Amino acid sequence: MLKIICKTFFIFVAATILAGCASNSKDYASLPQTQSNQTMNTAHADITENAFWQGNTYAIWDRLQHTSLQKLEAASVNSNPTQAAWIQFGIISKRYNKDSKQLVQQLIAWRNANPNHPANELFQNDGTLSNISNASLPQHIALLLPLEGRMGASGQAVRDGFLSAYYKSHAKSNIQQTITFLDTSNNQNISALYQQAINEGADLVVGPLIKEEVESLIHSGSVNVPTLALNYTDGSLPQNLYEFGLSPMDEAQQVADKAWKAGLSRAIIIAPQTPWGQRVTKNLITRWQSLGGKVTDTFIYAKQTDFNQSIANLLHIDTKEDRKIMQQDNNKTVLEKQRRQDFDVIFLLAEPQSARLIVPLLKYYYAENIPIYATSSIYSGSPNPQKDTDLNGVIFADIPWFLKSSQNTNRLYAVGRDAYVISSELLRLTTLPNFPLYAATGALTLTSDHKIYRRLPWAQMHNGHP
Repeated sequence: MLKIICKTFFIFVAATILAGCASNSKDYASLPQTQSNQTMNTAHADITENAFWQGNTYAIWDRLQHTSLQKLEAASVNSNPTQAAWIQFGIISKRYNKDSKQLVQQLIAWRNANPNHPANELFQNDGTLSNISNASLPQHIALLLPLEGRMGASGQAVRDGFLSAYYKSHAKSNIQQTITFLDTSNNQNISALYQQAINEGADLVVGPLIKEEVESLIHSGSVNVPTLALNYTDGSLPQNLYEFGLSPMDEAQQVADKAWKAGLSRAIIIAPQTPWGQRVTKNLITRWQSLGGKVTDTFIYAKQTDFNQSIANLLHIDTKEDRKIMQQDNNKTVLEKQRRQDFDVIFLLAEPQSARLIVPLLKYYYAENIPIYATSSIYSGSPNPQKDTDLNGVIFADIPWFLKSSQNTNRLYAVGRDAYVISSELLRLTTLPNFPLYAATGALTLTSDHKIYRRLPWAQMHNGHP
């Protein structure tokens, strides 16, 4: 049975165990930049088309990962033996992605049946694979989270998601683990709290959640057990430290990749005048230009911005002249020629409240046929069709947990769920970096610099629903 030790707070756990998030059927974004350059300029092709099977091993594997399990299973009968083996390989990676022992067994069996297939270079030798099957779960997991004060709600959401995932796993396997919660709210010495967790027997640590505390732990030089920090830092990491969280930078890069693959190249960027907006905009521009895209214009808005006039100005619409033309000729084609024609995509970085004002104005000022790509920031996670109808047509990336209409609409709850899953799968993620773990926050892979990368599914707003 689970032994939960609570430090400095009382914990209540709801009896209901939320269902897991199956995400295989979603269209996941591209691989991180270090892996995706080989496939970036490849046009989307269906699995039944010859173009799908062109390119090197990693290009084909990338396309297979973007193909749903259902489509792979439907295409499993294939007269071409190499392609048939590829399809079976893809089915294995998706069907057993949450069961590492089964995944390893299936991969070894697949290799025995296809010893000369090019996909063999995507995974390790059989002996290394067997190590995954023989690995034991951590016996004592300590979570360092803020559970009171300004960040208390965030820490509690992670905590609840973590325990939800544990109970779901426990119901299947009856595993026995000790889970200790240490409250970081009033502790100024994160290294001492970390060492306390180790002294009490923790063989794996999850946290801290706050970036400055992660940086402090890194600089302490005392990361002695596998540790999953819940935020991202710059620079190299100690051997035992891994980083996982909701990186808006990953999302920005995936937005750029998605638009580029769609054949678009000239962008207008709309973003808030906030530190978050500045960082994500910079990252988006860097990625877009590295692909060959051009940024035609950037509109940075503040709280007091008059969106009506600002969007008109952005699109080069003279509102007085526009009214005159409408009175003379209400022909849509004539009216559309008023706006600037030097862009073919709009990147929108905005919270729901601002996005619901901006998108209708873009359409009103004749950019109705221009695709709008956005990060997850435009969607609250709570279905609100009455308000989100104003976002109809927007294409955005978000976590599978939200797009599956989850009961819990806190993204950090999903982070907590995945933190538990990752705690049991670190060796698998390290040994099989080309095999994503399809989880609540995305398709998870571990990069060579010890950061968990999330590939997100895509959605489009229709009638106020993603």
